[in-house]
Amino acid sequence: MELVKHHKDHTKDELLEMLWHLGEKGRLTVISLKETDPENIFGAALAELTAAGTVQIEGERISLTQKGQATARDIIRRHRLAERLINDVLGEKAKNPDLAACEFEHILAPELVDSICILLGHPRTCPHGKEIPEGACCRAAKDEIKSLVMPLTELKIGVVARVAGINTKDEPRMHKLLAMGITPGTTVKVHQKYPALVVEADQSQIALENAIAEEIVVWRPSEK
Repeated sequence: MELVKHHKDHTKDELLEMLWHLGEKGRLTVISLKETDPENIFGAALAELTAAGTVQIEGERISLTQKGQATARDIIRRHRLAERLINDVLGEKAKNPDLAACEFEHILAPELVDSICILLGHPRTCPHGKEIPEGACCRAAKDEIKSLVMPLTELKIGVVARVAGINTKDEPRMHKLLAMGITPGTTVKVHQKYPALVVEADQSQIALENAIAEEIVVWRPSEK
């Protein structure tokens, strides 16, 4: 099985990644592309992708076709999983993590991408808080564990459970919860639900807003 891909020119991949980023910001226009690429480095690549039916340009509006969406989605998934891998495994030891992630996104084969995703526990966001597109392995995992997890808000008072994950796209909120000790694997117990939800985690009592508590997923306690 080939685990890496070999490309001499990544220009089209980099352009699709750029277009995806502009789309996330709601700025997928010719003007925004020119501002992002003032020297027109990707001009030839844009013409090729347009001719291939990957990108459409109508006036000032740029859009990715179904084919383009699928290709760009895979590129973004590879890049953000690579960022997650480098950040989570190497941490501060990593040198030029963004550059390393860019290299990874071009060479990782689909089979290895899913393996990395499984290894990392199907992360929802990259270290910058941007969404990681789901893969088939993520959807299969969600179906498998759907009945095994529950939002923290559904945990009964006095019941102990272990945190399975935090499902938020809000990076500051994620960092705040991690700083408070709410991390995957942490044991939590609900002390009260009203007027605020109060949990005990790592021998500390923490008050959480309901909207935040709903984003904390715990393993469903076994019924005795």
